Amino acid sequence: MTAKLNPARNLAVKLLNKWSPSGQFADALLSHALDTSRLDSRDRALVAELFLGVIRRRESLDCILQAFCSRPLDRLTPTGLNVLRLGAYQIIFLERVPSYAAVDSAVRQAKKLSRTGLDKLINATLRSLDRSLAEDLLETNEELLKRALPLELAKWRYFDRDIFAGPDDDPAEHIAQVCSCPEWLARRWWARFDLAGAVGVALASVLRGPVTLRPNGLRTSRGQLLSALANMDVSAGPLAKGLGVWAQQMAPIQNQLFQAGHFQPQGPTAMQAGLFSQVQPGQKVLDFCAGLGTKATHLAELMDNKGLLVASDISAEKLRSAQANARRLGISCIQFLPQHELLNRFGPGTFDVVLVDVPCSNTGVFASRPDAKWRIQPHHLQELARKQLAILRQAAEFVEPNGALVYSTCSIEPVENDELTTEFGRQCPGWAFDADKEYIPSIGPDPATWHDGGYMARWYRGRSPLS
Repeated sequence: MTAKLNPARNLAVKLLNKWSPSGQFADALLSHALDTSRLDSRDRALVAELFLGVIRRRESLDCILQAFCSRPLDRLTPTGLNVLRLGAYQIIFLERVPSYAAVDSAVRQAKKLSRTGLDKLINATLRSLDRSLAEDLLETNEELLKRALPLELAKWRYFDRDIFAGPDDDPAEHIAQVCSCPEWLARRWWARFDLAGAVGVALASVLRGPVTLRPNGLRTSRGQLLSALANMDVSAGPLAKGLGVWAQQMAPIQNQLFQAGHFQPQGPTAMQAGLFSQVQPGQKVLDFCAGLGTKATHLAELMDNKGLLVASDISAEKLRSAQANARRLGISCIQFLPQHELLNRFGPGTFDVVLVDVPCSNTGVFASRPDAKWRIQPHHLQELARKQLAILRQAAEFVEPNGALVYSTCSIEPVENDELTTEFGRQCPGWAFDADKEYIPSIGPDPATWHDGGYMARWYRGRSPLS
């Protein structure tokens, strides 16, 4: 009899087969698959770890596998390659999964799913890979960088042979292979930040930091939230900037404090965008590209739930999710409005503050959106910048005289950020530029200082910000 496949590993392979950089977003695929599965919480967590982990480390995994596979990877079937990636990911990254279990599972998956006789090749490749690994997880050694893979901030895996390009041979290729990012993007970062800076950005884009939470000021304070988390034995502390909280080994949306509306998961830089908007209670505020409403709910909290906040988006589905989230947080001052209805309800010059959080390349948040780095291509940056400028100009019409216009992205690419704000100022001379901020992804031994990347700029309509 054929042994039954592990349902979590089986689902992970099916999701990898279904996902492609040009197709559906990985988080949407994963959410739908888990919602329609009968897996228990442990297996659901394993599916997420395997599916997103393989996507996050895809370039590194393929580079490693090619060093041990007797056949070019591009000659394997998509299923066979994904089975290999899944097995390699478990062997290299998941210390709680015995190597023999990962190999055995991959071989059985190959027999059951690929139906191409690849089970012997997969067995030989994964066993050879497993034998090549050093027994201990070592700190970095500059003399062995061609055979070292970063697992965490201060934890590396070493192989018994050279796997990667060396930083002296081709710095961008080295960054792409070791930090698992597109080579064209690694070259942009290398040219902009130098080798050490580019490696830092790339590592921050692939290593997962702590969970970050925004306390809901309508229901709690940061101190009260930290006390409540401590009572739940959750390791947590204050972020170095802003009012956010970091937490370790926590599933936020399964936490009872989340369900009670005491916090909202949000990235550190995105929290800064709300503060940068400088909204006040009683104002009329527009979130022009509200999406799922994370920034809109932050603005409402900063407004003490007083005044009017319109959350608008082209996606009715996202607005429905945003409305449900606002109810969870106890927010009542937000009106949710499809973008095509804005002009029918609100004329030009209506709002004190307009936030324009535009769709972007996501280059500042690859750590939390790993599939985004494979979706973006070089030509997309200029295309995005043109769309972003058009959106910004459209949203600017809703700002009242002397009101504020705030632009934000989760990108670290100049063409989407400071270069675009310069172009907006050139095309729209009736706006007084006030300030901008850029955040480059950063990691370190203190979880309070971890942050993702992004950019924000602020103008005032028709006046000097000091007048």
